[in-house]
Amino acid sequence: MYLKVLSIVVLATSCYYGDRLVYLNSNHGSLLRAITDNLVHGSLAVVIWLLGYLSREGCYHSDNTSRHVRGNALARHTVVILQSVACGVASCAVDIDHFVTAGSLQFQDALGASQRGILHNTLLLLVLALLYYQKPRSSIVLVSVALASHQLRDGIRRGLSFSPLLTTSPLPYQLYLGLMCALMLSFRYFLPTSTRTIDKHPAFKNV
Repeated sequence: MYLKVLSIVVLATSCYYGDRLVYLNSNHGSLLRAITDNLVHGSLAVVIWLLGYLSREGCYHSDNTSRHVRGNALARHTVVILQSVACGVASCAVDIDHFVTAGSLQFQDALGASQRGILHNTLLLLVLALLYYQKPRSSIVLVSVALASHQLRDGIRRGLSFSPLLTTSPLPYQLYLGLMCALMLSFRYFLPTSTRTIDKHPAFKNV
């Protein structure tokens, strides 16, 4: 239980200070602010993935099939770290659709885009859920975490987009933190069993 509490505190603190860093850099030009904002998106996705594993007490010892994994902690930890980095990169990549929506590779055009692209549409998570229902894959869970964390953080300023149906009002900061923590604590339950226990190598065998 204490691991979950500690993970929640660490994630909430990371979210808060990440946003503070973006705010402090907002006075140094739009380019630096945008780069910082994107890096914070990626960093939080990494933190969520790592803490999601750490918060599951005994997650490796509850499965008798994972005895040989317990004897190879280095390989297990390496796999989790690689997954977390992939999640962070995917979260950063979401902002590519600013350029797609603007129809330009110019930075200022991307910043000035009036509409949000498909990767910022929360309905995309429903599509991923349907794909997961058809065939559970760790890659779907990873991409879902990357998208959800990115969209929730953007929702503080612009709300969540369910285009063409509706766009919500900006998320209260406490609700944002609560949803981010819920995402961290829940995603592991949706990983395929072989990935959850990491008793097969490589870890992305289900990808």
